[in-house]
Amino acid sequence: MALGQSAAKLEREKKVQTVIAFASSLTSRLDKPQKPALVTDLQNHIRHLPLQASPAVTAKRDELDKLGTELWNLSTRLRRDEPAHDGNPKDGNARNSSIVCLLRAYAFLLLDSAGSQMVKGRERKSCIRLMKVALKAAKACILGKDLESATRVLERAATYEDILIGKGQHGDSDDAEIAKRLRLEYFAIRTVLAFRQDRLDMAEHMFAKCKQIDSNPTPDTAEDIADLLYEIGKQASTDRNYEAAVKWLERACNMLGEQDLGILSSEAVELRLCIMQSLVQAHMKLETANATDKAWHLVKLMEADYGDKMAVSLLKIELLSAAEHVDEDEYYQVLARMIRTIVLNDTNFKTLVHHIQKLKDLSNVYACKALDDLIKTRLLREENGPWIEKAIITRIWLSTSDVHAENALEQLQQVFDIVLQESNFSLSAPATHAAQTLLWKKVEEMAAQEQHDTVEAWCRLCLHSLLEKAGAQNKVKIIQSALSRQDYTAARDVYCEVPETGRDEPITRYLMYKVGIRSGDAAFAAECLDVVCRNSAKDATLLYACVMEAQSIGDKRQAINALERVLDKYDYTAPAGIHLPALLRVTLRLLQSEFIKDGTVDHEILDQLCAVFEGAYNQAKASRRRPSTPEQQLFTAQELEWFSKNSYNFSLKHCAEIPPQNLVRLLNICAELQYYLEVRKHCQDFRRAVLGGANKLSGAAQDDILSKQLQVVKLELEAALKLQRWDDLEGLFEQCWSCKSSDRYETLADLVLVIHSCLVQANVDHSYQSKVLSMLQKIINLTSRQNGNDVVRLSRWLRCLFNLTLPYDENISLKCLDQVTQIAAKKHRHTHRSGTPLSFMATPPLSSPVKLEDDADSADEEPKQPDCYPATELEWMATSSFNRAIDYYVGDNDAKCKLWAEKAMTVAQWLEDDGKLRDLLMGKFSALQFNK
Repeated sequence: MALGQSAAKLEREKKVQTVIAFASSLTSRLDKPQKPALVTDLQNHIRHLPLQASPAVTAKRDELDKLGTELWNLSTRLRRDEPAHDGNPKDGNARNSSIVCLLRAYAFLLLDSAGSQMVKGRERKSCIRLMKVALKAAKACILGKDLESATRVLERAATYEDILIGKGQHGDSDDAEIAKRLRLEYFAIRTVLAFRQDRLDMAEHMFAKCKQIDSNPTPDTAEDIADLLYEIGKQASTDRNYEAAVKWLERACNMLGEQDLGILSSEAVELRLCIMQSLVQAHMKLETANATDKAWHLVKLMEADYGDKMAVSLLKIELLSAAEHVDEDEYYQVLARMIRTIVLNDTNFKTLVHHIQKLKDLSNVYACKALDDLIKTRLLREENGPWIEKAIITRIWLSTSDVHAENALEQLQQVFDIVLQESNFSLSAPATHAAQTLLWKKVEEMAAQEQHDTVEAWCRLCLHSLLEKAGAQNKVKIIQSALSRQDYTAARDVYCEVPETGRDEPITRYLMYKVGIRSGDAAFAAECLDVVCRNSAKDATLLYACVMEAQSIGDKRQAINALERVLDKYDYTAPAGIHLPALLRVTLRLLQSEFIKDGTVDHEILDQLCAVFEGAYNQAKASRRRPSTPEQQLFTAQELEWFSKNSYNFSLKHCAEIPPQNLVRLLNICAELQYYLEVRKHCQDFRRAVLGGANKLSGAAQDDILSKQLQVVKLELEAALKLQRWDDLEGLFEQCWSCKSSDRYETLADLVLVIHSCLVQANVDHSYQSKVLSMLQKIINLTSRQNGNDVVRLSRWLRCLFNLTLPYDENISLKCLDQVTQIAAKKHRHTHRSGTPLSFMATPPLSSPVKLEDDADSADEEPKQPDCYPATELEWMATSSFNRAIDYYVGDNDAKCKLWAEKAMTVAQWLEDDGKLRDLLMGKFSALQFNK
């Protein structure tokens, strides 16, 4: 038996030590970032407290009491930091709130463990301290929604409640009163807990217990109990149980109503206001006539007790709005009283504006009146710019959104004037933009109804000094409005009010150009046209708009001036989306119609005509330089024919009136456009005729006709070259292969080289250049296969092809080297003279690579050797190839270096120089060190 008791004692001592150790660690753990594990640990330890009375607990009572007190004080400090101004946990502190609740419960249970001996002694005085701590801990847990811990604490508090009844005890009467108040608060907290646990019958039972206690609560106790009952009422409202909410809120209200309001604390007074406000709203939610009457009765009581409190006014507004027939005047009176009395801050200002906007739905007149009161009596005095801007924009919205409003414009003008006079205030740019958006919506609405006088009046309001930051765009709209009314004087007046920096905006000047030509002020129109031209760098839309405007009123001179500016501005080209030939044709027709006036030649117009024809010619040539699809090819054959015939016919018609120098200019343009077109036309006719008859011929006759066809095709190629019709070249090249005689390809090859040179000079796409070079390669291939070919000519063509393809397609250049080797071998009719293999052996010590000089100039001076490949050509090809290899060596491209060097030495072996060049190249190559 002694052993069992000893083991139990050790177990109790161990449990006490465990509790002390955990409690001692909490302070340091709370100083660190909190983890979920701490919450779990606290919950587990709370379940095993309080400790049962034992000698081990008695021995450590002082330490347990000290730790409990320290942790309680710590929870108090944490709680001060934890709640936000509205009583809810701050963002991110929900876990901290849970820990505070648990810490309070844990601290109480430690104190309870330490004071268990005194509790057992049933001493009332000893229980009061613990009861106070228990009630505070339980209330904190309920508000923190930790109902389990709250229940645990109140279970222990139930023990103290029995002691506090004090039956048969004699003691201090003050203690007895304190005990009654604590019991009263205890049952109130039990009431809240039961309600939160959805045990409504238990909540009523506990509240009945409260009423049974024969005690008049002190103001502090009444405030605490009222606060608890208020929590029940709020929860019921949140749950939409409005009948229960009314019942509990009335109980809370009565608890404070039984006290003298004069001795209640300021917090209690505010609590009563909140309770009554919630009670009014709960009555309103019931939506019965009786409940509404009660709500109005409460509001009148609140008015008597709280006067001009904003909450009371807002409740009146809610009640007025909920009525079947809203009293607009009374609604306005409530708002007017709020405007006069409330303290203005951001929240209250937004609330006022919100309710003014709601009043608009009832009466726009009263809403405008209320907002005018706010602006005049409060906002101008506060000098708060954002508030004033918000109010003014709202005022504009009220005036512009009601189509039936009377004197809206005049009233708004008065508000603008008052704000400007009393504050010297102007709206910021964003606020001005918002205001202008509303005002211009009204202008457009009036314009659609053709109320021109009203439109002008609203436009004038847009120019008010309050909106001085509107910028030129606002003035542009007003000018547009004046133009639509054909009020050119008004448009001029508005333009004069535009700041100097905004007057030369392209859109502004375009509109004033319209004013100028429509009002007959040609000089002003010309000035505006100059400005539009200067500012139309990329977009010619406004310039073309000027042309169309001049044409629409039949002013050809102005249209000509505008078109001339367009063509000069873009150097006789046109921006994207504009068909240049059509633009040029329109310009020429207008110029020709104004060429002779009253029997007199206008020499200025004549010079412009010549300039436009010359511009057309230059652009026609330029358009051929770029590869194009049919959509991009502006100057078609029909377009060229039109310009050619038109210049010729105009010259012929007016040859007697046109001065010689101008006549020559026009005829030259006609000829430049026409000659090559005629050549192509005749060539195409010849080819069509040959296509049907050549197959019927044979022998010399067929050969003759094919030879002539080749000559015609070469002429057509030259014409296409002059006209820069690059897309036609490939088809014409295909027409050349019907003639099989190689001696006729010499001029064709030369023509191909000329075409390639022109393509390079015109910076035409590489795809065209490669097609031309493939033509030359085909000529070389055909010529090299035929007997009796001229090897000197072939060598020069190969050199040209090699050199031309080297920069962008060296594969063709390498094929040229192979072809040179084949032709040279064929002509010399023997194999390699030396037995030295052309392989790449281990290299000797490094020597500096030397680039060999090209001997291109001497290649053309080589005497003709019809039976062998020209030595100078072979030497040039070999040295050029080896130089290419050295370039790759310097660039660390060993593979390419070896390839080109091998090609160079292969070509060099066919030179009849006793292998000197070949040996020189091999020596230079062997000196290269690839491994390094």
